[in-house]
Amino acid sequence: MKSLVPLGRLEAVPLREAWPDEAANFTPWLAETDNLDLLGQALEMALEGEAVEKPVGDFSADILAKRPDTGQWVLIENQIAPTDHRHLGQLLTYAAGLDAKVIVWIAETFREEHRAAIDFLNRATLDEFHFFGVQIELYRIGDSALAPRFTLVAKPNDWSKRTRTAKQGSLEDNEYRQLNREYWGALIALAKGQYPALEGRTPYQGNWQTFESIRGGNPRFELNASFPWDKSLRVEVYIGGALAKAAFNALLEKKGEIEAKFGAALEWEELPGRVASRIAYYMPGNEKREDRSRWKDQQF
Repeated sequence: MKSLVPLGRLEAVPLREAWPDEAANFTPWLAETDNLDLLGQALEMALEGEAVEKPVGDFSADILAKRPDTGQWVLIENQIAPTDHRHLGQLLTYAAGLDAKVIVWIAETFREEHRAAIDFLNRATLDEFHFFGVQIELYRIGDSALAPRFTLVAKPNDWSKRTRTAKQGSLEDNEYRQLNREYWGALIALAKGQYPALEGRTPYQGNWQTFESIRGGNPRFELNASFPWDKSLRVEVYIGGALAKAAFNALLEKKGEIEAKFGAALEWEELPGRVASRIAYYMPGNEKREDRSRWKDQQF
């Protein structure tokens, strides 16, 4: 039986026809919201762009993004060429420097040994870390516009099953995420005209919110807040990167001066066994999640 409409032929197109230069063309294209959404569909997770060419010591990571539902940092390292050992080393170096929990390697094609390396990292690391290998391809039909396609070639074991379970969620989980959005949304609204780094931000669904990056590179300083609801609200300066401990100890030597300027005692948490450290201030939490009686005091 003949087709009722004319059919074209799908034609593969070299990546450099669309992106002649990886850093100048492909990375900025990928960092656009619509294209991160397209990548997120392949990964089965939402992505929000945070930085392009994020400094890590003397180097820079291609893209740093965040999962709005969990607040986890997502490192994206890309190359419009077959995978190589240099990019594998960069991937691990940047992940350590940025304290990323989701690590995405995008390439034109994956050599078998590099795909196996991603599988090994998923087996050998803790469950909180997720490594992905993603192949990028370009296609056209006749004279049509070029169409990109992301294909997963390596991912954590049972990833699709885990994401389906998370998406279904319980009613309690959905209410919890909505309450988080409401709390952070109210805080962001108060920031208008007072705290430019926060205003206009999309509120996270998780129980924490990043305010701003105080200093990039290594060490890295970020101002965050997290809310375990039934315990306390924590406002923190998070210190990440390979030099985090050295920076923490240098600041600890000036503890008295810093607390006097802040106006209250702080919690100095070195976090042994972890790369990062933090300096935190705790406020009383709420006995019940839905209790809004302390929100204004906390947010002001």
